[in-house]
Amino acid sequence: MTTEELAAGEMSLFDHLSELRSRLFKCAVAITIGFAVGFVVREQILFLLREPYCDLPAAIRSGANSLAPDQACPLIVLRVMDGFFISMKAASIVAVLVGGPVTAYQIWRFVTPGLRPVERRYAIPFLLASFVLFTAGAVFSFYLLPQALALLLSFAGEGIAPVLGANEYLSFIIFTMLSFGVAFEFPLILLMLILAGVVGPNGLITYRRHAIFGIFVAAAVITPTGDPITMSAMAVPLYLFYEICVVVAKVVERRRRRRAAVA
Repeated sequence: MTTEELAAGEMSLFDHLSELRSRLFKCAVAITIGFAVGFVVREQILFLLREPYCDLPAAIRSGANSLAPDQACPLIVLRVMDGFFISMKAASIVAVLVGGPVTAYQIWRFVTPGLRPVERRYAIPFLLASFVLFTAGAVFSFYLLPQALALLLSFAGEGIAPVLGANEYLSFIIFTMLSFGVAFEFPLILLMLILAGVVGPNGLITYRRHAIFGIFVAAAVITPTGDPITMSAMAVPLYLFYEICVVVAKVVERRRRRRAAVA
């Protein structure tokens, strides 16, 4: 039975399990296809992920250039299995990009029969907003990485030439992008609480200072480096999102008062 057919009546436990198995299988197929595509184009992905390192001043990359003078910004492989892990990480990025939206859609289709009409109306916009915010955070961090790398590597001082391992460098890049992507989901969670009536504009304004402190602490913990540039680059957009949510909360409360007055 399909979700549409089951929505008209009560689903049995067997129907739930059968539907869940079908949804999970579709998610697995999407992730597998994304991983296969990513493995094929892994060299192009690695070239793109290497750009933040290539954008660094030549003086910082002098040590790596001496190892491979025919390359502009080489990364080194330190272990036998590093080349394999690098390819897997590159392929995983495409698997997430392809499988993520499909997985979110399958989750939506699975829970649809149990949602009320008003919840169904908000679900799809929230799913789309979640994907957009995550992507925006990841892209934002990618263009911020050259400045963060330059600052961190500059602490080595003169006489020490940084030579980055490819596997560790990619882990740093991917973790940073994931951190920013997850952090940018913060306004969506706050907006859900506002629409649910859990928090209102007065509460957001009253605890604004606490929120600012919490945002900067969270940014310091979430960012993989904790340096001032990266931390501020995450905290400032989150604070702006907070202020936007304050405005949204005021609008929502004003509309609720008008409905209550009419009723």
